[in-house]
This record gives sequence, structure tokens and C-alpha cells, in this order.
Amino acid sequence: MKNKKFLQRLAVVTAVSLMTVSSVQPLTAKAVSFPDEYVNHKKALKNATLRVGYASDEPFKGIFIDELDSDGKTSVMAAPGSASLFGYDNDGKYVAGGFGNVKFDRKNNTALISITKKARWSDGEPVTSRDAAYAYEIQANKDSNSPYYNEMLENIEGVKEYHEGKADKITGLEEKDSKHLLIHFKELTPAAEYAGSGYVANVAYPYHYLKDVPFDKLVSSDKVRKHPLFFGPYAIKKIVQGESIEWVPNKYYGGPKPKLAKIITEIVPLSQAATAMKSGKYDVLLNTSSATYNKIKDDKKLVTLGSLGTGITYLGFKVGHADKDGKSVMDKSLPISNRALRQAMAYAMNVEAVTKKFGHGVTKHANTLISPNYGTYHDKSVKAYNFNLKKANELLGKAGFKRGKDGYRTQPNGKKLVLTMLDQKGSESNVAARANYIQLWKKVGLNVKLYSGKALEYNNYLDVLSSNKKHNFDLWISVWSLPPEPTSYPSYISAPTSELNYGHFTSKENDKLVAQMNSQKAFNTKYRIQQMHKWQQYMQKEAYVVPLYYQYDLETVGKNVKNISADATDVKYNLWDQVALTK
Repeated sequence: MKNKKFLQRLAVVTAVSLMTVSSVQPLTAKAVSFPDEYVNHKKALKNATLRVGYASDEPFKGIFIDELDSDGKTSVMAAPGSASLFGYDNDGKYVAGGFGNVKFDRKNNTALISITKKARWSDGEPVTSRDAAYAYEIQANKDSNSPYYNEMLENIEGVKEYHEGKADKITGLEEKDSKHLLIHFKELTPAAEYAGSGYVANVAYPYHYLKDVPFDKLVSSDKVRKHPLFFGPYAIKKIVQGESIEWVPNKYYGGPKPKLAKIITEIVPLSQAATAMKSGKYDVLLNTSSATYNKIKDDKKLVTLGSLGTGITYLGFKVGHADKDGKSVMDKSLPISNRALRQAMAYAMNVEAVTKKFGHGVTKHANTLISPNYGTYHDKSVKAYNFNLKKANELLGKAGFKRGKDGYRTQPNGKKLVLTMLDQKGSESNVAARANYIQLWKKVGLNVKLYSGKALEYNNYLDVLSSNKKHNFDLWISVWSLPPEPTSYPSYISAPTSELNYGHFTSKENDKLVAQMNSQKAFNTKYRIQQMHKWQQYMQKEAYVVPLYYQYDLETVGKNVKNISADATDVKYNLWDQVALTK
């Protein structure tokens, strides 16, 4: 079970940087296998420039602090400069190596972070324990308005008091010296030992550089958006906001000497991605879509790397809102709060047919919210919502949603029923898939309209999706790209205080299941797997979030690229310090 996404940080920072939103990718039933890496034995060129395209119709936001940004594109675009503190194994468990290490003490509920002398910022200053502690402060300080403040973070002593303004520091962060940070937990859980769980941050930020910037100004500061510091192999020379970044070697980098004179990472429109790769405009294409893959798969100059990943495309329902304290509250008066309605909408979707029509073999119909990439944590016994209009009609009829003369159903109380769908702009196949689903919902008597009458630009879509207004839409289709640690996803999407709980669903049963996944009993892997299976079964029944497709993580490279891999766990520090170009 590996994290195959070389385009993102090589050791997952927190679930925050990995949990991104994207438009639905159409799929096919017949799967295709891809290599993890391309082996190029040619001699590397000196002073070469690597051109990297990221396929997207939207700009990247350019907030180079993951804890303040929900735009996954920025993390990907920043990969040449990014470095993680810790390494992790194929299961996502932290291991020794890299620029830092973490040692857990279950008896005393602590984690000791050690930072090596090799770790230095791109201005030459050393990476310190203060920088590691600062990452937690950014996420926990209320003024920074991080969307990733959550209950996992509150497991560190003093975080809640700091967040509420009752303390001016986090008491559970003990800086032993400039290279050692001791974290005191209320309770050390199994997930804490895994990358991406949200308990132990795998990042640091330059406190010496940012300390004079108020927390509420960080997100707009030039030091964060235009002139950020990194401790990875490359440093930023030039940024064209939202469009491209020019990288040059970081002369203070503590890993192997970078092999390239320059890297240019650039956004390329989806419609132009295939042509750009075929013409040699880019050496690497990140975020290769199924449609792009279908156009370039036979090109002898190119090779596509990847595997079935941890990500999932899903249908979500907004069944509540966040109160003044940011806690999710269910609204049972909403039509979409009716489980039968949610289930009926899932049964009315012909996901399998869409995969066959548009897929090109790079994703598969999902049966649970946990990908098969997670091995035994995935419950293969759970039944998917297969296309069944008869079942959908039966569910709606029994729940009191009666058809009117116009063919549309009314609410059980007799009021008109119009459901609002939030979606973002995408490819022609995305548009066709969405229109198809809306038509099928109409067949079972459901009137579904697009929010504001159209699909939104990505950033506008994300703003609406993450807003805490009481009710401005009923459903949406989106993607989660997930970390190696499997219980992180349930915690982030369904914790009452998580800002990533876009649907604002919450229940005692769900809270209980999520807590059991990371209880002391869950140090027993068999028990932990059982609880994960129970959660998948519960979520499938309740249908607050309906799984649609598992996704292949694809990257396309020219055969003139050397030392590139889709398996991040094979790299000690950063993939980009090894990448080179040949003739």
C-alpha cells in the first residue's frame, strides 16, 4: 500500500495538503496498469531546464503555507522547493531518515521531534524546533483562520486554550533546544504514528522570517505569496501569480546537489495538455486526466506513470451548517436530510455506464469511501450504489415524496422540492456526465438545478463549498485526495469542528466509530480494521457522502527525463533533487 503521488510532497504533511477538491473525472470499467517509474540510462545533461506542466483550467492560489490553503495545486506547484521533516514507509508509518525524525513514547504520551543539521532554509538559516512549533501555531491560532483546525490538533495539550485566546502559547509544545521539540499529547493514538493523520505535522515554517507578520496577515503577506522560503532542493526565482513558478537550485539544500539548472512549473489548460506534451513543450505533465491520457497513450516519446491511488470522487450532501463556534449542526427540516432521498439520488446515477463511455481505463466504480489502495482497511464486502431507477422510485414513494402533475416530486409536507447542485467547470466529458445525472434525477421526479444556474470557476466553487452559510446548496460532486493514514479521512470529513466537513453532518454513531478507530484498543491492527469496516458500512447506509469513483494518480513524462518515480516512499529527501534531463 504505497502513496504513489510523486507530484505532491514526498512525505505527506498533514491531511490538509492532500485533501483537495477537483472536478469529477469520468471513468471506465476495464482497468489499465501503469509503471511506477521510467528508467532512463542516458547521461544527464548539465545546466538543463525542466519544464513541468500542471493540467488545470484554473490558476493556483499561491499561498505557500499548506495550513492556510485549501488549493492542492499550490502544493503541487511548490514541490521542487518543498521538503518534509520525516520519512515514512509503504504503509505511511514514520521512519528514521530525512531531515528529521520523530520518536513516540506511548507511556508518557509524547513525541520527540529531532531536526538534523542538514536542514537549512533557502536564505541559509537553519531549520529549528521553533520552526516546527510555529507550524502548529499557524494552524491553531484563531487569527490565521486556518480551515484545518480540528479535534486531532486539540489532542496536543494547550492547543484548545491557545485557539480560544486563553493562552499566548501552546503548553504542549516544549522546545528542548534549537533542534528538539517535545510534543505532549492528552492521549497518544495509533494514527499519530502515521503521515497525514493531522496529529504530528510533517512540516516547518521559517519563524525567523515570518515572526513579524501578524497571524491574520499571513495569508496575504508577500513573504508567503511572492517570496516564500523553502528547505527543499530548489528556491523560487520568479512567480507569475496563478500561472507559473521559476525555480533555481537552493545553494543551502542539505540533500544531494540538484541536477538541473532550472525548473519551470506552469499551469496548462486541460484542452491543451495533450498537444503540449506531444509537441515537447513540457517534459513532465502533472495531473494527467483520463481524456489527456487517451490522447497521448500511443505516443512513443512519452510514458505515463501511476497507480490506483487513495483519492476518491464523491457525491456530497449539505445537511446542516456551522454554528457561531464553527461546530457542525444538522438541520432536520431540510429535504436533503431525508436518508431515503439521498439513497434514491445515488441509485439513480448510472456511474458504471459513465465509466464505460468516458473512462479510458484509469479509474473504477467505488463501493466505499476508502480506496482499495488501503489494503485490508478497505471493506470489499460493501455493496456499491448500482444504477437502479426502480429502487430509487420505491425509496422516494415510501418516504412520501409524491409526484405532481408536472412530473416532479414534492416534499412529504406537500411543499415544492427543488434541489440545488454546486459544481465547477470542467471538460466536455465532465459537462456531459453532469447533464446525464441531472436528467436521470429528473426521471425519478427530482428537480435539480445548478447553483447560480451554471458551473463555477474553481476558486469561486471552493469558496461556496467551504462557506458556513446556513443553506445555499444541497449537493455537490468533488474529489478528496487522501494521505497514507486511512483513519484521517473519516476524522477530517465528519468531525463536528472540522472545516472540511462541508456537508456538516454529525451523529453520535459516527463520532463513536471515528473515536474507536483511534482508541487505545486500535493499537491492535485487527480491531482498527474492524472499526474502519463498520464506519464504511455506516456511511454507505446513511449516504451523507456517496462514493462514485476511485482514481488513478497519473503523471506523464517525456523519455528524455531521468530519475523520476511515481512512488514517493522510494525517495529519501525530495524527488526533485534526483530528476535530470538527457538528450
